[in-house]
Amino acid sequence: MIQKITFATILVAFSVFFICFTNASPIKNSPHSSFAFADFPTLAGGVIFYEFRNNDNVFVRVTWQFNDGFTDATSKYEIQIPHLKKQLISNINPPGTPIFQYDIEGKTLKFFIEKKVKVFRDGEVLVEERIVPAPE
Repeated sequence: MIQKITFATILVAFSVFFICFTNASPIKNSPHSSFAFADFPTLAGGVIFYEFRNNDNVFVRVTWQFNDGFTDATSKYEIQIPHLKKQLISNINPPGTPIFQYDIEGKTLKFFIEKKVKVFRDGEVLVEERIVPAPE
C-alpha cells in the first residue's frame, strides 16, 4: 500500500514538473534605457546620462552626486554639462553634495559621448572628466 502511494506521488510530481517545464516560454527582456557616465574618482562621485524615448520625443536625464572634494562651503562650486551653461552647485554639505537631476530635451546620448563635464571652484576648473558609454 505504501509503495503505491509513494509511486503515485512521484508520478504526479514528475508529471507536474514535466508539464510546467515544457510549457514555459522565455521572458523577453524589457527595454532598458541607454546610459553613459563621467566618473570623478577625486570627488568620489560622478555624472550619469540616461536616454529616454517616448514615441517621437527624446530626452537625456543627467544625474550627479559627489561625496568628496567639496571642503569649503564658502566657495562657489559650479558644474558645466555639455550644451548647458554652468550651474551653481548649492546645498553643499562638506565634503560632498546632494543628488542633482536635470532633463535635457531634444538631445540624444550620442551627443554627449566623448564630451567633458567640468566642475569649477571659484571660477577655476577643479576637475574635468570625459563622458563614456556604459559597457555592454
